[in-house]
Amino acid sequence: MIVVLASGTGTNFEAIADAFPNKVKALICNIENAKVIAKAKQRNIPSYVVPHKNFISRNEHEIALLQSIKHLTDIKVIVLAGYMRVLTNIFFNEINKFSFPPLLINLHPAPLHLYKGAHAYEYAVDNKVTNWGLTVHEVIPELDSGKILNFISFPVFPFENTEQLKERVRPLEHQLLIKSIKKIISQENVTL
Repeated sequence: MIVVLASGTGTNFEAIADAFPNKVKALICNIENAKVIAKAKQRNIPSYVVPHKNFISRNEHEIALLQSIKHLTDIKVIVLAGYMRVLTNIFFNEINKFSFPPLLINLHPAPLHLYKGAHAYEYAVDNKVTNWGLTVHEVIPELDSGKILNFISFPVFPFENTEQLKERVRPLEHQLLIKSIKKIISQENVTL
């Protein structure tokens, strides 16, 4: 039902897997030694490592990524949870050919209208922003531009550095992702 794409330590993956036991079908990772892989193994969730550095082009990497997804059945949602790669039209064109294309969602650590791309927490701290937010949105070919599915705002304190802000906000990331996935799954169940 759920596939998670991740690149790093896997705190969001861990929160998703624990909130939805037996519903996370697979983890797909693009970094061979990412900590998230061990978290999937601890939970007996299949993990597929498709290292982007092993491919000549982004297109070739995405085709291989799709091969890891194609054999999985009953996928309703693909969650980009700290997946540090921008997907291209190749990925979207191919996934839309699936009999029942899954919904792709992303957690972006910023209000979409204020900041797109990586390093959003750094931007908030460096620019002394007093109020920031987390957005769960549909993933479309345009970077961080899909339909907003969920949002939460929070203060940024003047004494915080980037790491302190990330650490403080991490539980909000987990809550927002879980709430968003629950809503998607419940809507899917209604339409079945």
